[in-house]
Amino acid sequence: MLKDKYPENDISGSINYPEGYTVLRNTLDKFMDDKAFCRYGDHVCILDGMLLNKKALYTKYKTDTVPSLMKIMYEKLGETFFSEFRGAFTGAMYIAEKNRWIVFTNQTGEAPLFYICTGGVFAFASQVRYLTDMCKELNIELSFDECCAYQMLTYGFVPADNTYAREIKRLDAGCYLVIENNIIQKKQYHRFKRDTIKLSGCSENEIVELIDSAFRAAVKREWDKDDEYGYRHIADMSGGLDSRMNVWVAHKLKSRHIQLLTFCKGGYLDEKIAKDIARYWKDEIIVKQLDDASFMYDIDDITEHLSGLSLYCGITGGKSLVEMINWKRFGVHHTGMIGDAVLGSFYKSAADVAKRGFSGMYSEKLKDRILPQLEDFISGFEDHEIFLLYSRALHGAANTHLIRRSFSETASPFMDVDFLELCFSIPIELRADHYIYKKWIMSKYPNAARFKWEAINGKITENPALLKTKELASRTDRKLTKIITQGKIQNNNGMNPLDYWLSRSRKLRSFMDSYESQGYKYLPASASDKLVNDMHRLYQNGNAFEKSMVVTVLSAARLYFGDNK
Repeated sequence: MLKDKYPENDISGSINYPEGYTVLRNTLDKFMDDKAFCRYGDHVCILDGMLLNKKALYTKYKTDTVPSLMKIMYEKLGETFFSEFRGAFTGAMYIAEKNRWIVFTNQTGEAPLFYICTGGVFAFASQVRYLTDMCKELNIELSFDECCAYQMLTYGFVPADNTYAREIKRLDAGCYLVIENNIIQKKQYHRFKRDTIKLSGCSENEIVELIDSAFRAAVKREWDKDDEYGYRHIADMSGGLDSRMNVWVAHKLKSRHIQLLTFCKGGYLDEKIAKDIARYWKDEIIVKQLDDASFMYDIDDITEHLSGLSLYCGITGGKSLVEMINWKRFGVHHTGMIGDAVLGSFYKSAADVAKRGFSGMYSEKLKDRILPQLEDFISGFEDHEIFLLYSRALHGAANTHLIRRSFSETASPFMDVDFLELCFSIPIELRADHYIYKKWIMSKYPNAARFKWEAINGKITENPALLKTKELASRTDRKLTKIITQGKIQNNNGMNPLDYWLSRSRKLRSFMDSYESQGYKYLPASASDKLVNDMHRLYQNGNAFEKSMVVTVLSAARLYFGDNK
């Protein structure tokens, strides 16, 4: 039996196959017509999550159920049949006549799959906890992956396919497994890449038209899914551009009412801007103020949700907010995830890409411990921006979708496959510094530009020279805040001023210090003295994010290995 954090939200089931395979599931009791969990002829068809293009596929392949769709597409397209699926999905198919399993995840990987193949045992699961529980039952010993710990201690997430157990891997975005005759192969069916030819010769105005058409199609896909099931709409809203544009275009496509959610430091720009936008559209809004920093105490709970693979405090108060919602009434949890990174860019100019001007790390204090081991992985990407897409955006930021997916399925139009592919066809010179992003908003949705952008505390319509000054001032202020923070003089500026909260609360400091000092007992005996010393120094001398990295590793060790002393 699979143990889940919120069993009241789930439907359970099992399939036993004569060859000795057993498949168990816990799935959200939502979007059930988008899923499959059954024998279908001589196949076993498993699909979890949701298919945003299900109706289009039904029409194309002349069928009306997901199991039949999977079988028909497999017979027509072969083992990568799922490459035409869109949405956050994972799945598997067993072909009895060949004794073959095909196991897959989606193109962006925010619906993860973990797998283990050791000692004659092969298993895959949507949560690490399912695999660690199985290993305990079968007396399978797991070994500690120190490289994974160092990735967390630098990046604040795990960019590669590592987990804290060497035997358990995360299936990369756009990849699938084929298991046949006791041989397992990992294959790639999709990889985002830069296409410098596709838009050559297009004017800026033509590119804006392409952006708008692709974005509207992506928004329509995800919001139509709510209408298909009769659910109410719910979406994140902040002071940024990404969630704003998702909601804005959803309203422009169709008259609708949306429940908005925002969480930040009380009175910060995110709250003010989100309320102004809600007022404009006459939407409802729920605001959770984070000043009590209560989310900082939920180390083990959040780490389990995230499988220890991204910073536990990264979602801040998001978990406690979504726990308050009656999700039976609501459909897709709409977000603006990774918009700044794709229609905008991690870089200010094309030259920055070539020289790796932005490492993607939250902390570089221990980078010498990890870069030699990761260099082959990083060099496997077309360029450093594509690496950052898969690591910082998909494995880092989008990993918080794992918490949201305990309550409902998630979607962001910026993670739509077709929209992403368009974005990486746009010359970096246009995407850098949000140039084409801002031009698209101002030309197509000028009223959306009337509201401030939190990143600069100003409007994108302001005089370009003044805008540059505000952006520079904002970046300088954030750098100054970081310097002041490291100097122990705390600044109460920002959406989530963790250092400020930590400095103001003796109770929180005591809790964090106690967790760190007691947490080393969870590290396996194989953990090196170098790692332990590095972690302790980083905690003692680091800022709040670096302290959180350390306790995330300790909590993850507890999740994977339990109490080892």
